[in-house]
Amino acid sequence: MRKPRLVEEHEAAGKRIVVDGQHIFVREEGEGEPVLLLHGVPSSSFLFRKMLPELAGQGLRAVSFDFPGVGLSDKPKGIDYDWHALAHWVGRVVDTLALPPVHLVLHDIAGPIGAEWAIHNPVKVRSITVTNTLMDVAHFTPPFPMWTFRMPGMRHVAFSTMNTPTMLKLFRYSGVKNPEAVNEDVVASYIYLLKNNGGHHSFLEIMDGFDLTEQHRDWLRDGLLAIDKPMQLVWGEQEIAIPKAQLHYIKQVFPLRAQYTVDARHFLQEEQPAVIAGHIATFAQDIAQQSKRATP
Repeated sequence: MRKPRLVEEHEAAGKRIVVDGQHIFVREEGEGEPVLLLHGVPSSSFLFRKMLPELAGQGLRAVSFDFPGVGLSDKPKGIDYDWHALAHWVGRVVDTLALPPVHLVLHDIAGPIGAEWAIHNPVKVRSITVTNTLMDVAHFTPPFPMWTFRMPGMRHVAFSTMNTPTMLKLFRYSGVKNPEAVNEDVVASYIYLLKNNGGHHSFLEIMDGFDLTEQHRDWLRDGLLAIDKPMQLVWGEQEIAIPKAQLHYIKQVFPLRAQYTVDARHFLQEEQPAVIAGHIATFAQDIAQQSKRATP
């Protein structure tokens, strides 16, 4: 596949680090307290390319990486790609980069993935921001077209038919409210990052690795409540990819310190990067102020 110009720019702005023998692509920008932005599917750190400079401009160190199996990271066969394995990779990347405690930003399936890492590593987390994600995993029904990638027989056909015209329609239907927020070049970049370097196998492995059990839902809930980290919600109010029941669950179960809706759909990072970055920066600043007041 020909590498799109936007991917070339994205790659040039980042670097690869070696983690457990695999090359992991990382982008970061700015200085200050780190904000770790975790992507879901079918995206990668490319989703946050507009947010990184916005956060850096607010005095923060914005960091995002591609999970193994997607984006510009290695896509090896023979490793696990389920949610629990990906949560382990969060920790290994954080340790390799020697990051101090992070403000965690979770999107899409990175909600349960990042939450699992946070529960196991509470001292490495300053705060949690959830954006259009799922936490009631036991009652999550993957929507179209996500479910097509989880069905035996259909999944390979669905992946092979992903092309720019088809994906552009899907992006403009369920991904963004404003159709001008993404164009053919942007969508072609997402497809390249998904398919290049053997992405067919690893992406379908990730899609097959969802833990949608009641046991995992309860473990996530009890674990997040137990670590009691400052938590806020920033949600694209026209969301149709994630069922509204997930939003209601998050609001009802977790003691959110702040709640915001923005004029966007699922990929709010494409539509409202400055607004989201502003909410994250304000949250981080408030937590820093509270810490200072609590210190004699």
